[in-house]
Amino acid sequence: MALVIIPATLRDLCGGSPQVEVEGATVGAVLRALDAQCPGFYGRVVEEGRLRPELAFAVDGEVVPLALHDTVTQGTEITIVPAIGGG
Repeated sequence: MALVIIPATLRDLCGGSPQVEVEGATVGAVLRALDAQCPGFYGRVVEEGRLRPELAFAVDGEVVPLALHDTVTQGTEITIVPAIGGG
């Protein structure tokens, strides 16, 4: 299972939960499994077959560029970090 840390801006889709555990061997599979528990989630983080560019993803505490086909191992923690606007 992977543990996905949900940002406050997306928690409404998950009943307010700050984290959800789901099965999946790839980032895409994890997000689809998350969408099964939190309907509408996939569409909020994926656009045209890619992770939305305004979101950053940290794997086990390290921000890394990810793609939907990237492998996820058992016990991986994925944190979704929305961009912070400002000027």
